[in-house]
Amino acid sequence: MNKAVFRSLLVITVLLLVVGSAAAQTPTDLDAVNSLLVAGGQAVAVGDLLLDEQFDDADAWETFKSENVSLKVTKGAYRMFESGRGVTWGLNDELHSDVVFQAEVTHNSLADDNSYGVMCRADTSNNSAGYYLEVSANGFASISKSNGDEFTTLADWTESSAIRTGQNTNEITAVCVGDYLALYANGELVVEASDSDFTEGFAGLSATSYNEDGEVDVSFDNVRIWQASFGSGASQGGGELISSLGGGSSSLPETLANFGGRSEDAIEELEDLGIIPVGSTLIFGEDFAFFSGQGNWFQPLASNQPRKNIVFAGELTYTVGDTNEFEICSLTSRINTNNQGSATTYVDMGLLNDGSVAIVDRFSENESSNFTVSTFTVDLDEPHHLMLVMIDDIAHVYVDGRLAITGFQVDERAGSYGIALTGKGPDARCEGRDIWAYQVPSSTPGECTVSSSRNVNKRSGPGTNFSSPGQLSAGEEAVVIGQTLGGDGQTWWQLEDESWVREDVVTATGDCAGVPTVKP
Repeated sequence: MNKAVFRSLLVITVLLLVVGSAAAQTPTDLDAVNSLLVAGGQAVAVGDLLLDEQFDDADAWETFKSENVSLKVTKGAYRMFESGRGVTWGLNDELHSDVVFQAEVTHNSLADDNSYGVMCRADTSNNSAGYYLEVSANGFASISKSNGDEFTTLADWTESSAIRTGQNTNEITAVCVGDYLALYANGELVVEASDSDFTEGFAGLSATSYNEDGEVDVSFDNVRIWQASFGSGASQGGGELISSLGGGSSSLPETLANFGGRSEDAIEELEDLGIIPVGSTLIFGEDFAFFSGQGNWFQPLASNQPRKNIVFAGELTYTVGDTNEFEICSLTSRINTNNQGSATTYVDMGLLNDGSVAIVDRFSENESSNFTVSTFTVDLDEPHHLMLVMIDDIAHVYVDGRLAITGFQVDERAGSYGIALTGKGPDARCEGRDIWAYQVPSSTPGECTVSSSRNVNKRSGPGTNFSSPGQLSAGEEAVVIGQTLGGDGQTWWQLEDESWVREDVVTATGDCAGVPTVKP
C-alpha cells in the first residue's frame, strides 16, 4: 500500500527540540560518510560535523506526553510513540541548508504499518512543511514533502532488501544538498529525488502510523548532522537526475503538453524531453472499447504483440458502480496468461472509485501485488487521459498531462495489453477511447535492438541451414552487434550472444543504420 496517500489525512503533532551538542569527528568518520555517498546520482561530500547527539543526558531533547503521543529520552535513546493514525516529528533548533543527516533507529512496534525517518529544511512557522525521508517497517523507502497543508510524493515507496524489517535497527542517512535528496539504509542507496521548493530550514526526526488502530514506536540514537556540498564536478540542479535504481528518472517534468491528441505528437514530446530514447515504434491503436455492469471484465488488445518497454495511453471514462467496495477502470499491460487463457501476471493503470489514480503490479500468482496510488484525485464526471511510461523495472504515470505517480518499481517482463473493469455495482462502466501503445527502444544511445511478437529461432550462422542454439522469446529484446547478407539473399542480424536472426522475422528499433557489416 502506498502510505504517502494517507498523508493529507494525518493528525499533525509539532514539537520543537532543543539543540544537541556539537562534537569533534575523526578523519575516519569523514571518510566513511564520503565513501558511502559515492553511490548517489549526485556527487556530495560532507565537511564539518554540526551535531552529534548520543542522548546521554535525559534533558537533551524535549519530553512530551499527550493522550496518544509520548516523547522522551530513555536508556540512552530518544523514544517516539504514537497510537492511531498520525505523524509526529521533532525539530532541532539550528537553521541548516545543505546537510547530511544520519541516525540509528530501532523499530519497537509489533505492527509494521508505519514508517520513520528524518526531516530536513523544515519550516517551524508553517505546519509540517519540509522534506521527509523515511523507511517503513515492512521494507520500503520514500521521499516526500509537505507545504503545510498536504504531502506530495517525490520518490514513491520503493522496496529494498537493505532495509531491516520488523523489530530491528536501521542506520539511515539522508542527503539534502541543493535540489538533490537521497536516502540510504544500512550503507545502501534506496531512493533519490530532486526538488527545489525548500532551500533551508531545520533538521528533525519523524514517525508515522497509517492505521487508526495501529501505532508506531521507535527509538533514535547516534544522531549526527554534517555540513555538506556538491563534490567536484557535480551539478547543483537542472537537467535530468538518473537514479541508480533501475535507470528511472527522478526529475521527470511535472506536466506534458501533448497528452490527448495524436500519439505521434505525444511520443515526440517524450523523446524531445529525454524521457524515452528516440526511435519508438507503434505497437497498436484501438479506437474504442467498453464494459459495464457488476463483475470482472477484460478485453485483450494486441495479444500477439508482447513487449516490455512501452508507452501505453488512452482516454478513460469511468462511471462508479459502488463507492463502498474496491472498483477500478484500467488499462492493462505486461499481461501473461496460463494454459486456460487466464491472466496470471499484469500491470494495471487506472482510476479508482474514490477518484485517485492507481498502478498495480501483479508480478506473481502466489504473492500479493504491489500497488500505489496518486496523492491527488480527479473528477470522475469527466473523461481522463492516462499515460504509462514503463522501462525495465520502473514505471511512471501521467493523468491529463500531470505527473501522478513516478518511480514505481515493477517486475521486468514482456507482456500484452488490454482494458479492464472491476465493477461492484450494476451501474459500473469503463469506457476507453484512443488507446495506443508504442515500443520504446533500448535506453543506450547508439544501440540497435530487435524483438518479436512470437518466439523466433536463433541460428548459429546467417541462414536457416545453421543449427538453432535457442530462441528469442516473444517480447524479448536483444542487442544487435552486426549484420550480414545471408546466402538466401536476406539480411541477418548478429546478436550479443553471437547468434543470428533474420531481419524479416523481428522488429528492429534504435540506431540500426549504423550497425557494422561483419563476416560470419
